Amino acid sequence: MGSTGSGNFSDFQGHKSNNPNQGGSSVNSECGKAFSTDLEDVEISTYYTTNNKLPEVNSKISISFNGTRIVALLNDYEIGNLPTKFNYLIACLQDYNYVGIISSTTITPISTVTINVTPNE
Repeated sequence: MGSTGSGNFSDFQGHKSNNPNQGGSSVNSECGKAFSTDLEDVEISTYYTTNNKLPEVNSKISISFNGTRIVALLNDYEIGNLPTKFNYLIACLQDYNYVGIISSTTITPISTVTINVTPNE
């Protein structure tokens, strides 16, 4: 059993090729998918350090790239980082806006914020 790739860089996700039949298209197909995730670094986020509390459930959020990480924003305050598995969103943000809500929060054992996100093209 072997792979079906051509042995070229065009086999990898995110590679852009002049040939429309080459290049990984998985990144683009991921851009249009809704997702849910727990945020990272909630307790050191600008929202938490400014307000000394977690944001309210059902608050509206947006997704942005801060130059270093993909982050969730509430009223222009970062409420946490998305896990690195969502780094593909950096490319997606050129064509999509991502909005959502805070679906749950917990303070024990560590502060956790869970978000549900939907893409808008």
